Amino acid sequence: MIPPDDLDPTDEFILDEIRRMFSVLDPVPETLVERVQFALDLESADAEILRLSEELGLRAGVRGGEESRTITFEGDALTIMISVSVQTQRLVRLDGWLAPPGDHLVELRTAEGPVVVRADEQGRFVVDEVIRGLAQLVVRPALDVSGEAAILAVTPSIVL
Repeated sequence: MIPPDDLDPTDEFILDEIRRMFSVLDPVPETLVERVQFALDLESADAEILRLSEELGLRAGVRGGEESRTITFEGDALTIMISVSVQTQRLVRLDGWLAPPGDHLVELRTAEGPVVVRADEQGRFVVDEVIRGLAQLVVRPALDVSGEAAILAVTPSIVL
């Protein structure tokens, strides 16, 4: 690498052209900073970070005009499957399942703030009327007071 002090005008011109080319062909996503800050807000150093394993979607016109997506996150100890159904242009509904099922609190982190629900004995949970946008799921063992238990698993952030 050439030290910055050793660049001549031709080097600077070439570097500027390369920078311009990448800004057109592969620009930095507009929401990158927001996504990174959102992910860093959660202190989950000991939690299992699940990976997105599958995403299937049905668009408008399918099943009576219903638009939905099914997303599966997998890890060594836990799998989460969610179905995201459009309710209005602004709101979606999440129906989710944990495998293996257990007494867990499921927190949906959004820009509007967290929503915590409890999974039933079959691992099913529902979060109704969620505002579209960046979101992330956090799973904890269920306790009497939410937020006191250690995080078991966390998903990558997604856009609802």
